[in-house]
Amino acid sequence: MASAMEMVCNTLGIDRVNMDSKIILIEEQHGTNANFLVNAILSHALKQKKAVCLVLCHNTFGHYHNIGMRLGYNLLALKEKGQVIVAEPMKIVATNIADMCKDSADKEKMIIPDAASMENIDIAHRLFTCVRKKYDEAAKFDESVVFIFDDINHLLDFGLSLHDVMYFVRYLRSFVALHPLSQLCILTHTFQDDSQTSNTDVVAKILKYMAHLCVTTQPFRTGHSSDASGKLIIHWRIDSIRLKFHWAEKTTHLFKLLDWQVKIGAPGAASVLS
Repeated sequence: MASAMEMVCNTLGIDRVNMDSKIILIEEQHGTNANFLVNAILSHALKQKKAVCLVLCHNTFGHYHNIGMRLGYNLLALKEKGQVIVAEPMKIVATNIADMCKDSADKEKMIIPDAASMENIDIAHRLFTCVRKKYDEAAKFDESVVFIFDDINHLLDFGLSLHDVMYFVRYLRSFVALHPLSQLCILTHTFQDDSQTSNTDVVAKILKYMAHLCVTTQPFRTGHSSDASGKLIIHWRIDSIRLKFHWAEKTTHLFKLLDWQVKIGAPGAASVLS
């Protein structure tokens, strides 16, 4: 399985490109599962002995730990060592709500505003402050920190507006720019609705203009296939990198998810995925 992750990294090209200060966007279109891409980027960062800051809104730390054990690394041990740091915004907000119900909340540490407060609170900045503290913990292990955010559109689910989410992304982007040894990987799930009405698709569309590498998992228009799980579309937006490695602006592959493995092949060669 480790070799499968290396194959994914090789297909993306991140094993040849210096990813410092780079932003990777993973767009997981509805009907597909792009988690194998997150695991590939995570395993690649750990292989390079970089620190990792996992910001988890969708899959749990236990999920990544279980996969890591099959890939040959122990995330729990790496967490105790300080190489892997975890931030879980959903748990932070849940704690905020519980504290508010007990009337024991520390107003300075709250992300969500008190409904009775007239103060204009920058929710995005307060959330970013929590994440930045986790970055500082990871940076104690190594100054080269890989941010992995799964899945940013869940911020919309617990009440943040599109405005708040985009401000949060801007804070992350500025932070990465100020820390040139850091990297940022954001996974976002999209539904391919009318981009004028779907906030999730709007977030993805804006992120595509910020990212250096855009990777999309796309379902087949004709529906389910027994030969492949979907299409993998890779778009390097940096001309100098594409010219150096003679890459096309966009490349399309087929991928097939198995129990604990992923196979990638060229379009028209679905038989090799079987």
